[in-house]
Amino acid sequence: MKKATIKDIAKAAEVSIATVSYILNDVKTQSISDETRVKVLKIAQQLHYVTNRSARSLKLQKTGLIGILLFKDLEPHPWSDMKYVKTLYRLEKLCGELGYHVIFMQIDEGAPSYDMIRERNLDGVILMNVDQQRFSTISRYFGFGIPVFVIDSHIEDTLFHKVIPDFEGSFRLAHTLLGEAPEFLVMDAYNDTDLVGIVKRLSGVDEDRIHVYESRQGLSAFLSKFPDRPGIVVNEFLANEVLRTHDRIVALCTSHCPEMLPERAAKISYELNDYKHVTDMMDRNIHDADYSNPEKFIYLSVSS
Repeated sequence: MKKATIKDIAKAAEVSIATVSYILNDVKTQSISDETRVKVLKIAQQLHYVTNRSARSLKLQKTGLIGILLFKDLEPHPWSDMKYVKTLYRLEKLCGELGYHVIFMQIDEGAPSYDMIRERNLDGVILMNVDQQRFSTISRYFGFGIPVFVIDSHIEDTLFHKVIPDFEGSFRLAHTLLGEAPEFLVMDAYNDTDLVGIVKRLSGVDEDRIHVYESRQGLSAFLSKFPDRPGIVVNEFLANEVLRTHDRIVALCTSHCPEMLPERAAKISYELNDYKHVTDMMDRNIHDADYSNPEKFIYLSVSS
């Protein structure tokens, strides 16, 4: 296959060859809008463009730093600060085994600072629980060729890899464990509204029988409509709340903490080891300028 050239990028982006050259070579003296810069970098990635300079950089100028950015819940709940702890531990361990150091940062809904990305030459980035709007803002700071993985978000851009639980398989298994069709769904509120909509659709439960958690009062009012009826709860912290009044549920343990639930509770867990596939893909992308993996969705498998 013919290798892409700067001319190809310029034509696709509808800018001059000089502009493409300035952007790809990170020339600071030129005034180029963020919109144009992001557009050119994305097209360069889509065309798998690699310069000799890029290849040398990949081999010689690595920092060994992976950035993990956790976006705090836009609507905080009592368990908001705990639900990604095991995921963070596993990612840090896996990155360490590959020789990387992890820089961790939490981002709230106020005026987020992206200095970590601006000031450090990160080899790769993992974003957790990011919404579409803030992703669009932060993605302009990613350098050319930096691999980016998003966890628990369904970002529209096909350039980035998405990591989410296998909800489709989980709902099928939950149906089997219940022995009948679930009559309600209670779920945690992800920052990414697209992912919330996908979970709802895959559940097969009617919209008026789905509750996205906001408060204990709202949850109690919703559950009162389904006394002794079977249901599914997404997130084990939330499942503990539901178990106060409802025993006939299956909990999807999206925080990887099934041990916190009582033994009587039916539960579905996900493979933490699947994150090794994520870090291995990122590592190969970092070290191989020509590597491109079409696998844009990575589904955490149901553990046995």
